Amino acid sequence: MKKVINAILFLCACALAWICVGSIVDDQEVDAQIDARKKVVIARLLDIKKAQEAYKELHDTTLIYYDEEGATDGAEPEMKTANFGCYAESFDILIDFLKTARYPEKIVKEGYIQEGAQRKGWTDAKVANHIWQLRQSGMSDDAIREQLKGEDLPGVWCDTIWAENPIQTILGRADYPVDSLRYIPFSDEEDGQLKEFEMRADVHFKMKVPMYYAMQCEAHYNTFLSKEKGTANNKRKNLVQYEEERGNFPGLKIGDLTNWNNNAGNWE
Repeated sequence: MKKVINAILFLCACALAWICVGSIVDDQEVDAQIDARKKVVIARLLDIKKAQEAYKELHDTTLIYYDEEGATDGAEPEMKTANFGCYAESFDILIDFLKTARYPEKIVKEGYIQEGAQRKGWTDAKVANHIWQLRQSGMSDDAIREQLKGEDLPGVWCDTIWAENPIQTILGRADYPVDSLRYIPFSDEEDGQLKEFEMRADVHFKMKVPMYYAMQCEAHYNTFLSKEKGTANNKRKNLVQYEEERGNFPGLKIGDLTNWNNNAGNWE
């Protein structure tokens, strides 16, 4: 009888050991899956960042506002304008830009864009594109230089090589699937439908004065981490709870509309 009891205890010990080992292996596999999925989503977010920053090089917006902070002694606030390089406000706009943009691959520049012109939104890429458009209208280079002087760009000139394939120049791959840029990888696991990143762009105000154009793009952990029952689901829930308790966004994100961070990622 004693031998039978010892044998049963031995088998129970083996079973417990097997369960413990299996639990550890399962835990490590889930951690590896989470890290792998994060890396893929981060790579997509960084591509979105590249595309948005390329868009901003060539696009700007003019904002009309009333300077309430500058008004004194009950005077009516002065109407002012502010120029900003702006980001695409939707994936439709951003993807169309990647497909159709005239984008500079190399710019050889003379002169320096002065601070006043920078405040009006001028960048090297915008000057290069402006010169190209004026040339297309039939203006001579001498006439263009004179016009640039009147646009607060004295002595500034760009000789430009234009990209044959803007997608390759901006994103590093000629065959990049730009139509998929909007979709969060692995987000179709639950229902077979890929979810889109949430992307926003807007002017950031400080004390009622416009400061700069900002953007953010994000993917919640619930969209791309596994919801399968067991360890994977528990780890996803714990990760979301951990970030929410600390007041952080429970997912991966670039940029911030309220706290400008030069489009940094929240994983950095």
